[in-house]
Amino acid sequence: MSTLRLLQAQRHRIGTGFQAEGWREPVAMLDPFIMVDHFRMREAVFAPHPHAGFSAVTYLFDDSATAVISRDSLGGEYDILPGGLHWSLAGRGLIHDEYPADAGGEAHGLQLFVNLPAEQKLREPAVMRLSPEQMPRRSGDGWSAVQVFGGTAELALPWPTALAVVDVQPGALYPLTLAAGEQGFALVVHGRGHAGDLPVAPGQAVHLAGPAAAVIEAETLLRLAVCSGRPLHEPVVRHGPFVMNDEGQIVAALQRYQTGAMGRLPARHLSNEQR
Repeated sequence: MSTLRLLQAQRHRIGTGFQAEGWREPVAMLDPFIMVDHFRMREAVFAPHPHAGFSAVTYLFDDSATAVISRDSLGGEYDILPGGLHWSLAGRGLIHDEYPADAGGEAHGLQLFVNLPAEQKLREPAVMRLSPEQMPRRSGDGWSAVQVFGGTAELALPWPTALAVVDVQPGALYPLTLAAGEQGFALVVHGRGHAGDLPVAPGQAVHLAGPAAAVIEAETLLRLAVCSGRPLHEPVVRHGPFVMNDEGQIVAALQRYQTGAMGRLPARHLSNEQR
């Protein structure tokens, strides 16, 4: 039986336009995820930027007040609607840009950086998407879940990972189970409860390594984002938006970016309120 452990978020903010609770450490306990941010964004606070060596995944909660516009150097411009998923598989590199679609509206979601195995670090970039209607639903006694990706969701993933968003009614129990060789963590989006003897609240994540099971009991209406996957157990070297296995790959990614090999993005077309 695996011992439950709480992972505390790091809070960060950019002006009044962006705030997030983020999990980045310890790397070995998040693997195959590199980073998970539970964010709220009201403005276009990030300039277009490169990614390489991993997948940048955006999921908007169904209570998001606005869609998010996602652009990339592959020529795509997409609306991520509330409840929708956008998966940018960066591979050898692309330029990426995301910002709220509606001026003043608050985009509420998750951004996940999902690592790529060594043999896929230099694959061609691609974009995958799922609408809320394409995501499988399931329910139990006092809880309901949306399988955002992984499991029975219809998305061809580069590595075994999964995300489920689970709502648990007050007093109900949610069973968290992992198979052998997997690990995962349940982020508290809102509400309070207990995982075994551990009290859980927003800004915390319950970590579990398989084969194992745990039961989470809700005190109030509890929403969890449950991430799981098969760890890569490979070296991780990060340099800003690049995630590789060694320094030489980082240098090569920087050269691709600087020479334009990751493509270009045209200027944004923002209203005065969005700027």
